[in-house]
Amino acid sequence: MASGLALAGCVRMNAPDNLTNQLYGPEKGNGGKLRQENLSYSSNLCPPAGTAAFLMPAASAKGRIRGHRPPPMRYSSGDRFNLVVYGNPEMSGDYVINADGTVSLPFAGQISAVGLTNAELSARIENNFVRAGVFLAGGVKLAVRTVQFAAVNVTVAGAVFFPGRHTIGGVKDSDKLDRMMAKFGDNPLERFVPAALRAAGGVRPDADLSRVRVIRHGKTMTLDWRGAITGAPVDDLPLIEGDHVQIEDAGCFQSALVRPSQITPPGVRISYSNLAGPVYSNAASIQSHQFAGAVPYGTRLLQGLVQANCVGGTFTTNAHRYAVLISRNPKTQETEVIQRSIEQLVRSADRDAINPYLMPDDAIACYDSTVSEVRDVLSLLQAAVLPANTLRGALPAGR
Repeated sequence: MASGLALAGCVRMNAPDNLTNQLYGPEKGNGGKLRQENLSYSSNLCPPAGTAAFLMPAASAKGRIRGHRPPPMRYSSGDRFNLVVYGNPEMSGDYVINADGTVSLPFAGQISAVGLTNAELSARIENNFVRAGVFLAGGVKLAVRTVQFAAVNVTVAGAVFFPGRHTIGGVKDSDKLDRMMAKFGDNPLERFVPAALRAAGGVRPDADLSRVRVIRHGKTMTLDWRGAITGAPVDDLPLIEGDHVQIEDAGCFQSALVRPSQITPPGVRISYSNLAGPVYSNAASIQSHQFAGAVPYGTRLLQGLVQANCVGGTFTTNAHRYAVLISRNPKTQETEVIQRSIEQLVRSADRDAINPYLMPDDAIACYDSTVSEVRDVLSLLQAAVLPANTLRGALPAGR
């Protein structure tokens, strides 16, 4: 009876159930045969499972920025500039824009500086000096020169992995000395749209890159960022304090977006569980990389299984192993668990139709084959029977 109960544990578990209409990605369907309309996405334009390098066409959008000319930098809170007033050194010097977006000028009060370019800020300062009676109209010559752009807080929402409020830009401590020695000018690459998207974990595979919206003071600007994937020109924009970046949902899982780029994750962290055979020291062998931050974004389940030591070994005992992928749907936040035969992933010509992409913080668990399970159970029974036989032989005769 004990052996029967033990062998019952060798029966392979049933495939995990998932909520209907929740799977994130067509490759997570039932053997790759789940119809597209049963997935999270209902668009007729969505590709079937296993389709590579798919990218949605551009959606029409009002307020789109035309052309790809380099946009002018605009001042934000914390930015520093140098003011030169010809013939008036006492009014010249470096100024910092206050937290409320204003600059205090000598004898001319406060002016609003947020969102202005160098030329616009120069004109506003000159007008304020004239209105305050400090100078006569046309009787002042001044210039504004950038010294250093500060970090800004922006909010990011929509089809990104980690929406929320993020700080981008600024100067690293290691660069502060060099910036202090520099005279004028700054090149804040981390204050543009890609920095905000990276701070939010990168865009998801269902992001509509043709409708990246930046909302500033109630005005919406629509950018086309498909060029980050295709190599075409993009509509970039320098950001200021309080900007909101909204990434629209394309309605399809786009395989072309599952790779490292300026606006997607460079890599993903994966958790592994492979505590049973085929290697006696297997648990120790993967202990050093329980979290694999070096796995490139775009890695599929089969490559992750190789990383977890779940593929290969003795064919008789290991060929029929299987694995589960544990993931969290970034659209619904529901946990998804799918089961795959490792042998099928290795040998099937259409493996990509059942070989999902790994998403951030996914987990992989590997199970032994039935042969290995039976071997382990028999070993357990043998270990239980031997002590009993030894004890029986040690008892006095007639007992």
